[in-house]
Amino acid sequence: MRVPSGALMRIRLYATVIACLIPLLPHVADAQRGPRRGPTQGGRGARLPVGALGAPTAALGIRGGHDFVAERWSAGAQLRLPVARRLAFVPSGDVFLGDSATDWQLNADLTVPLRGVYVGGGVGLLRTDDRDTGVRETRAAPNLLVGIEPRALGLAVRPFVEGRWTFVRDGARFRLVAGANVPIGGNTPRRR
Repeated sequence: MRVPSGALMRIRLYATVIACLIPLLPHVADAQRGPRRGPTQGGRGARLPVGALGAPTAALGIRGGHDFVAERWSAGAQLRLPVARRLAFVPSGDVFLGDSATDWQLNADLTVPLRGVYVGGGVGLLRTDDRDTGVRETRAAPNLLVGIEPRALGLAVRPFVEGRWTFVRDGARFRLVAGANVPIGGNTPRRR
């Protein structure tokens, strides 16, 4: 399946917009490191324990997007589970909206944060059910993704924008997704 030239132009446009927004993000390196203790709390510059404010926490999110190859909108949800300080497991699911088919995609991805930006990859299970032709197919395909999740805004809700490529046998499908994650536990500082 060839990518229509109009869809390819939109993919390039959105990729360019994302690339231009990255340098405009606030410097979030200090915010991602988490707060530091003062001299009366264990010494100047001492780190808070894992699970304290600024450390990775689990989050639940909603998302919506647009597949530029299939020209369809999607809606879904995700769960972000920290695996290590700089690694998260992100299972997600999306339903593609349209009149002639009911499609869905389940994803199991790993992401790594890089100063307000994250990159990742994994595997997706894509189901296509075309009512017009009667063709049903479920297949596994690799995913690559890059996203922006500014954490320095001081909000409990963390908005994100993500570009996702799913590599199916007839070509790469590109989807732009936007949503918000809400932390679910473990985001309060511990006191001694």
